[in-house]
Amino acid sequence: MKVLIYKRTHKGDPDAKGIFGNQDCMGRIRNWNYDAVIGIGGNAPWKEDANIKHKINWIGLEPKKINSSKKRGDKVVFSHFELYEEKGLNIKVHYPNLFKYMYGSRKRFDMSSDLPKDVFEEVIQILYSIEDSPASEAYAVENIDALETEKNLKSSKCGGCFGGKEVEITFQEC
Repeated sequence: MKVLIYKRTHKGDPDAKGIFGNQDCMGRIRNWNYDAVIGIGGNAPWKEDANIKHKINWIGLEPKKINSSKKRGDKVVFSHFELYEEKGLNIKVHYPNLFKYMYGSRKRFDMSSDLPKDVFEEVIQILYSIEDSPASEAYAVENIDALETEKNLKSSKCGGCFGGKEVEITFQEC
C-alpha cells in the first residue's frame, strides 16, 4: 500500500466535498500512484490556519482521479474520506512515532519504500480509523466539467502551495 503523507500549511484543499486539488495544492503530486493520503498540519502553517499545526487534518482512502487540463494535476476524490482540519488528533500526543518521523527533519520529500515498524503501525491505525467513513461528497462525479461547476470561486489560496511559501511533503510506501 502506498500512502502519501504530507505537511499542510493551510486549510481548504481538500474542501468539504472531499475534492483534493480544488485549490491546486500539491500540483502534479496528486497524480502520483498512491492508495491513501494523510494530510497533517506542518510546523509553520499560515497565520490564519495556525490551529492545524501537528494535527491530522484529513484522510482519504482509495483515490479516484478526475482528469483536469486546467491545473497542474488531476483532482482527486476518495471512496472513504474524513476532513478534520483543526479538529483532528494531535500527532505528537496520539502518534508519537509518526510525529518523530515526520517532524524530526526538515525534508520536503521522502521517497522511502519502507517505514519503521512503529511508524507503519501508527499509519495503519490512522487509515483504519476511517474504513467505515463515506466517500467524498463529489465521488460520483465522472468528469472535470461537473467538478468545475463546484469549484471555489475565490482565487487559489495557495497558488499551488508554492508561491514563495515553503512546502513540506513526504511520500511513503507502506
